[in-house]
Amino acid sequence: AFHNGSLYVGEISRITRFHNIESRLESPGDPVVVNDALPKDEHHGQKFIAFGPDGLLYVPVGAPCNICDKERDDPRYASILRMKPDGSGVEVFAHGVRNTVGFDWHPRTREIWFTDNGRDNLGDDVPRDELNTAPKKGLHFGYPFCHQGDVSDPEFGKARPCGGFQPPARALDAHVAAIGMRFYTGKMFPEEYRNQIIVAEHGS
Repeated sequence: AFHNGSLYVGEISRITRFHNIESRLESPGDPVVVNDALPKDEHHGQKFIAFGPDGLLYVPVGAPCNICDKERDDPRYASILRMKPDGSGVEVFAHGVRNTVGFDWHPRTREIWFTDNGRDNLGDDVPRDELNTAPKKGLHFGYPFCHQGDVSDPEFGKARPCGGFQPPARALDAHVAAIGMRFYTGKMFPEEYRNQIIVAEHGS
């Protein structure tokens, strides 16, 4: 993520920053550690990071498994965190997000939208992956209790019913594995594309 002249790099367990990167491309020097206290799990551990319109850095922490309830041990699991550019003020912005690999903010409403890749081993067509929006902090999107908004998990679903979670804004197909999304704000495509979401999917 690029912010105020610095390049922020998301690693599995830490965020680092290279100051004044554009003037130091040939020799960027050693990075400054912004936050090195993130979980070290490699499963869903890769980080897609981005700065929101509020100036905060948004960082996902995926579930360290296919299906498990690790949120009880550490509320950062299966979530989207946000923090100040210096790494302080870390808070959970959204809960119940199994593995997001892309998010962006609506050009007009400034609300965050994000994809979420659903669990495996329930079949070829279930559950469907999700496109979600979070108009406010603190919403829970269902994982591991509920998938695609209306499919109760056979192992964890009895603990919390689907009706208590934020449903997807749109269900994607099952196992499409979205790896990026952006609102289109350019002018090269026809007008009907403006402010619409383009999702990259690579499949299972």
